[in-house]
Amino acid sequence: MELTPEPYNHDGTELDILEQYGSFEAFWNAQRAGLHQHPTNNQPDVETENTDVADRWNQDRPQPLAWDVYEHWLVQEWRRLLDSEPSELEVQRFLEQHPSLLPGASNDVGRGHHGPCWDAVITQPSLKGASADRVPDFMWVRSDTSTVYALCIEIEAPTKPWFTLDGQSSAHLTQALDQILEWKVWFSLPENMLAFRHAYIPVDLGYQRIEVQFILVYGRDREFRQDESRHRDPLYLRRKRDLIPRSSEYLYTFDQLRPERDAADAVTISGRRDSFNAVAVPPTFTTGRGTKQLASQIPDISSALTKTPLIPEERKVYLAGRWDYWRRSAAPRPSLRFNNAREHSGE
Repeated sequence: MELTPEPYNHDGTELDILEQYGSFEAFWNAQRAGLHQHPTNNQPDVETENTDVADRWNQDRPQPLAWDVYEHWLVQEWRRLLDSEPSELEVQRFLEQHPSLLPGASNDVGRGHHGPCWDAVITQPSLKGASADRVPDFMWVRSDTSTVYALCIEIEAPTKPWFTLDGQSSAHLTQALDQILEWKVWFSLPENMLAFRHAYIPVDLGYQRIEVQFILVYGRDREFRQDESRHRDPLYLRRKRDLIPRSSEYLYTFDQLRPERDAADAVTISGRRDSFNAVAVPPTFTTGRGTKQLASQIPDISSALTKTPLIPEERKVYLAGRWDYWRRSAAPRPSLRFNNAREHSGE
């Protein structure tokens, strides 16, 4: 009896390559050309003689929202939200949906040029230790070769003033700065740092030193604009504001927040290491080899995908399937070599 051969079952990683490049030969040409930048808008960031080869995107696949389209939409929606005088909770929920707005999404604050661990920001991480618990509004965990950087972010309602009419720091500002000081005290205790390492530092970075940085997002720019400010000398108060940050502190107004392209793939998560939950996924999100670390801890992102109206339904189904593949994937296949970032499959 003649047996019908079974079709070859491509590994999911190979499918990502074939969808992007059309052939393995084209993939290897792109790798040799050093095209490791994250491409957006169906164009690679680096133009080389192999650009035409590397730019073979499969348009039949559900596509992510182009970054330029998303950025334009997000800037308009952010301004609209701020002008509506929102509550702190409304701002928190908006930033959870769009983490690319948060300081620290790229290497613009402090250090940690290897980027965010898990390609994610943690919303309201619970800092539990020997002293009283603390809960920042957001936290990035970034790293470089020798150090892990925890960037703790505090946001306040955008309507809160920086200064009183007589030029003194407002009670709201003083309270916000004191809260950051409380965080510093918490991190100064060795037993708290040990608990933090176990809760939020990736296992493979457990040997590295930890450096904590603190970000306060507070108030509006108009308090320091000559034609809009209620103060007699807003330029003087701006100089005073610029001198407020203490060691390892960064201060922003809400108007200074801008979408960072480096965070196009950043998701928002909650919980602690080994028990994370997906909260939100941006419409520019793509999957790839870098997805494996987080997918191994979060079994499903379907509920998070439903919260993003800018992702079409077929795209949500596609991303859920790719997430499931990376969750199930074992160690990297020895026959294929990639960099440790995303495969840039254009998903």
